[in-house]
Amino acid sequence: MDDINRSDLDNGQQLDTSLVVNCLQKGDAKLALQHCHDLLARDPQHIQTLLFAALASRSLRWLDDALDFINRAMVLAPKQPAIHSLMGDILLMQKRPEPALEALLKAHHLGDSSAQINFNIGSAYLGLAAFNDAKIYFSKALSINPQMVAAHVNNGLVEHSLMKLEAALDCFDAALCIDPDNVDAQWNKSHVLLTLGNYDEGIPLYETRWAHSQLSLKKREFDSQLWLGHEDLSGKTIVLFADGGFGDTVQFIRYAKLFNSDVRVIIQCQLPLVDLIKGMGLEAVVITTGEAAPPHDFHCPLMSLPLAFKTTLNSVPAFDQYLRADSNLSKFWADAFKNSKIPKIGVMVEGSNSFSVDQRGILLSELVQFLPESFSYVLLHKNTSDEDRAFLSNNDNWISPCPNFSEAAAICEALDHVISIDTSIAHLSAALGVPTTILLPFRPDWRWGYQQSKTPWYPSAKLVRQTKHGDWREALSNWHNDCLKIRR
Repeated sequence: MDDINRSDLDNGQQLDTSLVVNCLQKGDAKLALQHCHDLLARDPQHIQTLLFAALASRSLRWLDDALDFINRAMVLAPKQPAIHSLMGDILLMQKRPEPALEALLKAHHLGDSSAQINFNIGSAYLGLAAFNDAKIYFSKALSINPQMVAAHVNNGLVEHSLMKLEAALDCFDAALCIDPDNVDAQWNKSHVLLTLGNYDEGIPLYETRWAHSQLSLKKREFDSQLWLGHEDLSGKTIVLFADGGFGDTVQFIRYAKLFNSDVRVIIQCQLPLVDLIKGMGLEAVVITTGEAAPPHDFHCPLMSLPLAFKTTLNSVPAFDQYLRADSNLSKFWADAFKNSKIPKIGVMVEGSNSFSVDQRGILLSELVQFLPESFSYVLLHKNTSDEDRAFLSNNDNWISPCPNFSEAAAICEALDHVISIDTSIAHLSAALGVPTTILLPFRPDWRWGYQQSKTPWYPSAKLVRQTKHGDWREALSNWHNDCLKIRR
């Protein structure tokens, strides 16, 4: 704010903004915004008040309102770098990196050469997956302010995205040298360590997810004690609760098989997975996430079970199959396919878009180029797009039953092979013991490790990895010959 030329503030009456500043310093953004509205009622064109109103709105996460105030200020002082800088910052918060970059570069061109503007430009490039450009600007920010923890962290994200994993660790460690309790650095370091197979260090550090404000974790409130492997559970009751997505639940529910028979287990999971987990043959009570848990002594999140059981890369509890589909549904789909004499392949190409940088999906039209026309295919999407329906109508060897999880499990069991991007269907198919090809982006999730084509988590799975960002062609070209070997 201080770099706004005073002459640009003289287009209206001089207003006392001290109350606004005081409220912002105390963290009372609502009261600050109220004072801004009072001042703007007296002078709607008071630039400094408009910017304070934008800052207050940003603090309240009222980002559209913040942009409205910024745009009003922009009309009055279009050459003020602070206005463009603040606009870019808010657009970044809205996850709109392209217009953010335009605003930030404008601020830079108008004379803002601060560490913060360089950091924000780097963040916009990171959001656009322009990793080398992002690295340049994070380095510029650090040359101005070597103690800028966020720049070290984001530099680590760039190195991770480029799969320069040791360099990424160096960046996160640099951030932790400055701020040992920095959650962003700890959380992202855990992913790199786990990708490298260093479960001894990575799994304990993965617990920092609970302190990360931007993660949408399914926290639960229990009266019982958290169990992380230290207390004796003999004769006790424990609640294992889902704290991630569907794929996480499918992956880590395997640990429920490891408890001794004298431990009473209650599993609290997402409703669509209840029937599948009930079919595991466990002596366990299975309830939905919204149900109140029966009386119990301990609780543990599913994704903390690797920590509780002291899992290393060499001690992953691998099972050829630990989920089974409903017998009636299995019979239905086995009968539906029994007369087919050609390989039957399940296909999943759409994810939840939860990865902010590395998108997992592949266009169906792109994958089809590498699939044998002589096979039959089942599109395993729960919903189909207009493009999918148009494709299906022109290809008689494809069907799309739009299954729920229980139906998808039965279908997968009746198939010869499943090809899926990194999504819950990949976990489901592999947990059922079905031969599964998992298509991984250049920067994969930690659970798939680094470079290898197999995973200890799923013996029936094969991993196919992008060799560069966003390019499936080379990976699929190399995999094409393996696909031809699929037989009943």
